[in-house]
Amino acid sequence: MAHDDWIRSTCNWLRSANEEDSSPEATLARVAHAPPAELEALLEVLAADFHALAQQSGRVKLLMQAVAARMVQLTADAQFTREGIFINAECLARLYDQLVEVDAAAASHVLQILASQGDEESLSSLASLIAETPPEDWQSVGLALSPLWNAEPEALEQFFDCLDAGFVHPATMAVLLDLANFAVRSGKLSEHPWAARSSELGNLLAAVTAQLEKLEQDPAQFGSQIEEIQRTLNDSVALVISLCDSLGLIANAEAIPTLTHTMQLSHRRIQTEAAGALARLGDESGQQRLVELAADPVARRRAVAYAEELEFAEQIEEPLRLPHALAESELASWLAEPPQYGIPPTGLELIDTRTQYWPGYEEPRDCYLFHYWYEFPGGRVSNVGIAGPVTHAFQSDLANLPVDDIYAAFAGWHAEHEEIYEVPMALLNPAQRREADLLERKLDQLEMSSIVPLALTFFLGEIALLAQVEREGIQSCAIADNQEWISFPTSESSNAITPEIVLSIFRGRKLLRTFNH
Repeated sequence: MAHDDWIRSTCNWLRSANEEDSSPEATLARVAHAPPAELEALLEVLAADFHALAQQSGRVKLLMQAVAARMVQLTADAQFTREGIFINAECLARLYDQLVEVDAAAASHVLQILASQGDEESLSSLASLIAETPPEDWQSVGLALSPLWNAEPEALEQFFDCLDAGFVHPATMAVLLDLANFAVRSGKLSEHPWAARSSELGNLLAAVTAQLEKLEQDPAQFGSQIEEIQRTLNDSVALVISLCDSLGLIANAEAIPTLTHTMQLSHRRIQTEAAGALARLGDESGQQRLVELAADPVARRRAVAYAEELEFAEQIEEPLRLPHALAESELASWLAEPPQYGIPPTGLELIDTRTQYWPGYEEPRDCYLFHYWYEFPGGRVSNVGIAGPVTHAFQSDLANLPVDDIYAAFAGWHAEHEEIYEVPMALLNPAQRREADLLERKLDQLEMSSIVPLALTFFLGEIALLAQVEREGIQSCAIADNQEWISFPTSESSNAITPEIVLSIFRGRKLLRTFNH
């Protein structure tokens, strides 16, 4: 398709209010292969006629995500020289100013493009926009600045020089500090970019610590909705963690009283980070607290990591430093995050460990399965989670499955490949429909009844049918290809085995069998 034609087609797609025109595949595929000059031309058109083209904010977000992905790909590709692959920074800044009022995620992708380009003009524009009109939340800022984690030292130096001593919005502070801390810890920068502002950082830590103390005492004063209070808590915790790490790396002993105060907060992660900073500054109370925190599964992994980095790990009991103890900590920390349960489990118990090849890794990985449980007023909630190659737990209860199938469920869920996917029955083409009919007959031959096909699944060239069935009078979910099949009982329970789990087990069995035999 000619240059002008595909840009015109993209604009028509953005402008259309017809839901039938909502399919973005052709547009996004063209973006994924477009040179920077064409992408710049597209964005110039979008900025010039923004009001008309940005009515469908979801489509604009998809488009900007694709453009950002393309530019990140190009700027990371060694075959391209640094000249001639940039989108004009002024064009991007103008578009950002328009998008930030419409869709924060789309606007963040504009900043992501500037960060990926890494030239002087782009970094200057990025620093200016981050300082003056940043995205509303630190997650969007993290997306915007993500390319800088792979940036060269010169680019990082230049970016922080552009920020200099200017005002930094609270939403951006945590991410900027994390970036600075990473640059120092990885050796990309010899001096912390915020070293000259350590007193300012200490004062900010004292203020946020005071806010968290009030939040612990009376959460209601920070909002009437749980979501609002949780957002305030999460933002404050993220900032405190970053501030503690920065003050430790800057090595300003004047921060010790503030860090000691912060270490008294009840939040385990904050205690760990404050203790780590104090230990780095040579304060014995921080070192002692890290030794104590290693006994807590949620805090253990980071406490041990700090103790090893600062060379006093031998003071922590050896059983707490063993691989399975650190894996237990990994899962406990994951379960305690707000997207999961939001609190640590009551208990965890190792039920299996093995070293095996795992999807996505070239070398064998140590894998750990843990039974975990929560004691709630309404009763016990328990399940099985994995740590090692991936940290995860399903809502579906896996406790009664064979251990091999539990591993298979996680492996099949974790696997990503362009030839591993599924197509819902309503979207099958005629050829796929014929394949589904053949496999449905196979399920019938296996004495399964009440067959309701759900999807045709594809696994590295092998085709299988996923279906709800009745087997031996029990409602089940089955999947079959030309070689094998599996079936598991299902129910209406919230923690029942789902079709997604059955599909994951089916794929995971094949993957682990192929990798490890």
